[in-house]
Amino acid sequence: MSKKLRGFIKSTEYLKAFITGFVEAFILLFLFYRAVVVSFVLALIYGIINIKLYKKKSIEEWRWQMNLEFREVMTGLSSALNAGYSIENAFIEAKSDLLLLYGDKSVMLRELDAINSKLRLNQPLEIILIEFAQYCKVEDINNFAEVFQTAKRTGGNLIEVSRSTADKISSKIEVSREIKTMIAGKRMEGKIMTLIPLAIILYFWVSSPGFLDCLYTLNARPVMTVLLVIYVAAYKWSERIGDITV
Repeated sequence: MSKKLRGFIKSTEYLKAFITGFVEAFILLFLFYRAVVVSFVLALIYGIINIKLYKKKSIEEWRWQMNLEFREVMTGLSSALNAGYSIENAFIEAKSDLLLLYGDKSVMLRELDAINSKLRLNQPLEIILIEFAQYCKVEDINNFAEVFQTAKRTGGNLIEVSRSTADKISSKIEVSREIKTMIAGKRMEGKIMTLIPLAIILYFWVSSPGFLDCLYTLNARPVMTVLLVIYVAAYKWSERIGDITV
């Protein structure tokens, strides 16, 4: 995939994140304030903020996928070392295994290409892995890079290091998946609960026009602002409760 195409895809995704954030914020603000101008301006601000939130979420997803694929790389690395390959050639073989499992959509594939390119330039593998770990900022990759560096210098068992790393990553991934499965239902319940107050407001708008007019006067704006803050805080709190890391 060319850099121009990747840049276009990213720009499209950022635009989608802005529009999504703008629409969600506008609906929420309009329900609480019933003022088009105020809702529009504040929704624009949140749309920009939502781009940053989307970037953060994308990075977290990228790191999770990187961790998944790095486990497969470690497994392939261990197999190649067992078959008698040198550690440098083992990384080339690991790329072939990764292609079979994930295809061209692999996020680790480009990183492996970069590692193999540096190896062809005779750069020390332990330095390459340390730089790769600093770039990814994934705990398991960083741990492997540090252990590998020590094992390389002291003549440690690289096969055992690779196998042990793959086993540890697998255990953490399975625990994370179990936790996500367990709290998936609660997350859905939380999302439904956050929609109920908005549904009640809409219900009164439709069934009893004018019933809530007293809440949209100038004097009542501070009250609605406090309620909005409580609503947003409750939503963020529910998300934070379900955000469990291993």
